Amino acid sequence: MSKADYLSPPIPTTIVVHSTFIVERLVFRSCHQPQGNYFSGTNDMLKNLIIDRDAPLPHYRQLSDQIIDQIQQGYLLSGARLPSTRQLSKQLGIHRKSVVHAYEALALQDWIYTATGRGTFVSDDLPETGAEQLLTSLPETNAPSPPAELHLPEYMTMAESVTHLPYHLDDGLPDPRLIPFVELERAWKSALRRGNQYHRLGYASPQGIRPLREAIAGYLSKTRGLMVTADHILLTRGVTHAFHLTLTALLKPGDKVIVPELNWANGNNAIRFHGGEILQARIDEKGLDTEHVAELMATHKVRMIYLTPHHQYPTTLIMPAARRIQLLELARANGVYVFEDDYDFDFHYGNVPIMPLASARHDGLLLYAGSFTKAISPAFRVGYMVGNPALIDELTKIRRIVDRQGDPTLEHALLELFRLDVLPRSLRRAKGVYQKRRDVLARLLTKELGAATSFKVPDGGMAIWTRFREDIDMEAASKRAFNLGLSFSSGAPYGKKWNATRLGFASSTETELKEAVRILKQSLQL
Repeated sequence: MSKADYLSPPIPTTIVVHSTFIVERLVFRSCHQPQGNYFSGTNDMLKNLIIDRDAPLPHYRQLSDQIIDQIQQGYLLSGARLPSTRQLSKQLGIHRKSVVHAYEALALQDWIYTATGRGTFVSDDLPETGAEQLLTSLPETNAPSPPAELHLPEYMTMAESVTHLPYHLDDGLPDPRLIPFVELERAWKSALRRGNQYHRLGYASPQGIRPLREAIAGYLSKTRGLMVTADHILLTRGVTHAFHLTLTALLKPGDKVIVPELNWANGNNAIRFHGGEILQARIDEKGLDTEHVAELMATHKVRMIYLTPHHQYPTTLIMPAARRIQLLELARANGVYVFEDDYDFDFHYGNVPIMPLASARHDGLLLYAGSFTKAISPAFRVGYMVGNPALIDELTKIRRIVDRQGDPTLEHALLELFRLDVLPRSLRRAKGVYQKRRDVLARLLTKELGAATSFKVPDGGMAIWTRFREDIDMEAASKRAFNLGLSFSSGAPYGKKWNATRLGFASSTETELKEAVRILKQSLQL
């Protein structure tokens, strides 16, 4: 196998299922008081509750659906006490986390509630889901279909977000358990209460509050070598938002954009959405092949280049300094814009990282984007874009039209985290934790999966780009893993030829990684 063989991926597919379970009646003792009895007995439980291990619906959904069915049919009455999660998992032979997730889902929908120290019970005030309510909420059968122009292209179909499974080897997400919640809550409250509330809670600059832009400018100068001021920065809701603003400003239908042959699917879709034509440049063991970029520029009029040079997505490869310089020279010589997506610069575990393209001379043709999604959480929607002040001013005008502004309260809270040095300290801590988890996952993959996989331990990022043996059906494996409580991508966005995917390690503890790899091995049928 060549040294570039690890560049291969597979694909997670969206699973949409409608499952009907034929379940024998569960006979429950009627108990309206919280100290009521459990189900009629362990044997009856095992006989009447069915967990279909071959069904695409996860175990927790099968369990919660059946309990709802029994409540609706009147076999399980209000006040009936349910077994503990430990007892029920033992009776059904499923993981306890599946029962916990089922109970949590039922509680969120008000089917059950938990009384501390007493147990879990069927709610007295059940959700209204009768036939009459359903009928009134159904759309009119003669309602007109959406006009043809509203039928979006297939590439805009949204995959289901799988966050409910007990285990995940995700795309490379941070661990929310490492968020400095106490400091963040304090900063949020301070942002809400301090100063003139009329101004603080009113409309703000669409470019983002200036003090935070100044703080980010200082941070980028210190950590990435970017000599910028607040005027070079536009606050966004993340890199996706920044890229759409850029494409809106710079791309006309038919304009050509060079991207790596393996690339961020959402980025490719954004280019298509704005009418751009994608030109794929080869990648090798050093990332984007700049010689091929030069060939494409010689034969096409190129408007823009999109790339992730720090940790190439999805492969995690690092683009050498010499290629970065060559790329910038090509861009300047041809008047081509460069969009540098630096989505996880802060998580580099090897030697001193190579500085971004944006730290070098680019004659105003480069836009640099990052966010705090990886540093804090995907739910924390604050990002930034750095560029020539004149271009940033134009992008700000576009932002005002489509989004008006960001979240000033959140921006003030983030500013407080910078002022108290909370964010840098949190990043340093998370970086150490993630590096250990990377090493754990690499050892587990080698030990448990052996020759079925090949990979290179990444110098940074939050996932390991893993190639699987050609005879392994990754789509089928992903579905089997889903049924066993593990979410991982089958690699579909990257195409069949790669048979590889990203296996994220940052969001799971070492114990969780061990169980995840065990399930992965089982789903691969090794």
